[in-house]
Amino acid sequence: MPFGNPLLGLGKVGPLAVAFAPMSIQKSRSRTFRSIAQVALLCGLLTSPSYASNVMLAGAGSEKVHSTNIFLMQKGETSVVTVHPDYEGPLRAFAVIVPVPKDVTKDRITTLKREYGDRVAQISAPKFAEFWEMDPCDTENVHEQEWERDMSVKDDTGFLGSVKTDASKKVAKEMLLDVEAKQKSGEYKEIFIGGADEVKKWLSEKDYKLPAGGAESIATYAAAGYNFLALDVDVNRMELVGSDRASLSPVRFWTKESSRKLPTRFGLPSAAPKQELQLFTMVPEQRMQVTNYTTKATPTNLTVVREYIEPSGRNVNLKERVGEFFAALHDRFLEKNPNTFLLEYAWPTATCGKPCATEPLLPHELLSLGGDVFESELPEEVRHPEPPEATEEEKAKLEATLEGLKTPKEKKEAKETWQADREELAARKGIIERNQYILSRLHYRYDAAGMPKDVELGEGAPISGGTGLPAGEHGSADTVVTPGGKNEFQTRFNGLFPNIKVVNCENPKPHRWGKAPREYRGLNKIWVAEDLSRRDRKRIDPNKAVVTPIPDLGISGLLSKPKEEKPAAPAAEEKKEDGFCAYSPSRSAGSSAWWAIPGLLLALCLGRRRRFSV
Repeated sequence: MPFGNPLLGLGKVGPLAVAFAPMSIQKSRSRTFRSIAQVALLCGLLTSPSYASNVMLAGAGSEKVHSTNIFLMQKGETSVVTVHPDYEGPLRAFAVIVPVPKDVTKDRITTLKREYGDRVAQISAPKFAEFWEMDPCDTENVHEQEWERDMSVKDDTGFLGSVKTDASKKVAKEMLLDVEAKQKSGEYKEIFIGGADEVKKWLSEKDYKLPAGGAESIATYAAAGYNFLALDVDVNRMELVGSDRASLSPVRFWTKESSRKLPTRFGLPSAAPKQELQLFTMVPEQRMQVTNYTTKATPTNLTVVREYIEPSGRNVNLKERVGEFFAALHDRFLEKNPNTFLLEYAWPTATCGKPCATEPLLPHELLSLGGDVFESELPEEVRHPEPPEATEEEKAKLEATLEGLKTPKEKKEAKETWQADREELAARKGIIERNQYILSRLHYRYDAAGMPKDVELGEGAPISGGTGLPAGEHGSADTVVTPGGKNEFQTRFNGLFPNIKVVNCENPKPHRWGKAPREYRGLNKIWVAEDLSRRDRKRIDPNKAVVTPIPDLGISGLLSKPKEEKPAAPAAEEKKEDGFCAYSPSRSAGSSAWWAIPGLLLALCLGRRRRFSV
């Protein structure tokens, strides 16, 4: 299905079937309720308040929020919500206010390190991936992509790998993985929770002012059944990201009131003129979507120029400006699709995309974001199962160890340690196996008029896209997003390195695009679009950066330009910067003469190694 059409399962769905039902009921949108008990449970949920999503700031009265990241983990009827806002305003004491369901108490509230939310955002962010045209004569290199390397476990290393601790012993990696949830304290001097009148009194005692419209918003959500969590911020412990901008520590709470309606209008009094809202959901085996706004998949697998000529004539690497590029593309998307959420990622947490911008989420990160709550609700026999029967090989190794010991006490201690290690290994394997989720990323940029109603979440059908490899002379990739199957969707932009070597072999295999050659000495990383609320959204013109046509966004693409079109800048204006040759990306990328340019530029550069756009 081409980009621009709503994906299967991304349209509006009945709230009774999806938006409010607990996970045990949500197996099918069309399922008929088979018992009065199920109907009673659902009706109870319809009247319960939802967990919070947005924040309000109180202090001098001028504080603003430009970006809020919301992380939702859900199993059964338990929801764990983490709110991570930024801050703009005077560097004096202020408070963060979050509406919460009435079952949230202080013992259900935790503050986290920023890095856990940052890791989720980095894994799921739109990414710039480089593909090199491989040597046509190198027919023995069967692993063409970084993610195709053999990462399987070898020898006696356990199911995740091993770390050698001494010359004679291998320890399974599971034994070394951190499986403890982490917290952070210090940034919030005081945590207060109460009703509307109580929180107003608390703010007044601290001489904190609500923004215009703040009191009315509190009253509205109090009437809807919420309490309010207020956090007194120690500005000396904030992480500054500018002279008057800061990134606050995430605050986490959990609730049994499993409605999936987010009170996103609550924080509008503190919102900047334009605010970025990013929703990250982690639910077992299920992608999530917004049900009461349109949700569409991001255009993905687009070929883009590698080097971009700015209006000033400065040549920049697009990968280093992928944030500015994506911000500009998002603005174009919103022009054509107002009031629409972007689905930017849907992928199992066990992996992290093709390619991965970083490593997958680690067990302690998943536990810190909410997995520990689910674990605490399990029976003891599930959390600490009996280990499986030892294999003959394991028994033989134990016997060999015991034979090397002299006293009965040493042998007894060695056997007890061996058994304790096996029990710990079984427990850790269970934790890892139980904490597997589908990570979905939903992105919305809005002002007050663009948030007329609170956001509701529901289940979406699996989709895949953004993983097809470049192919053919021009490295075109499949941009289709396919409903059904498994969740493997990512937002990826491809920069191509054409092969400029002379082909001198029999039966060459041209136009294979993959990982960088062995002799490449550049920075080999995946660049991602981050901190979008602070990006210059006018710096990159998508019309001059995107090679692949996107008809739904009115982007013709550089490949579609006619052969006779003249370049925007004459050849005399070709740039040299940082020791590299480049040409204007507005040159026709689809003409037959285009592929002769690398050879011409190579000659002009007098044999020096160069990079070429597209």
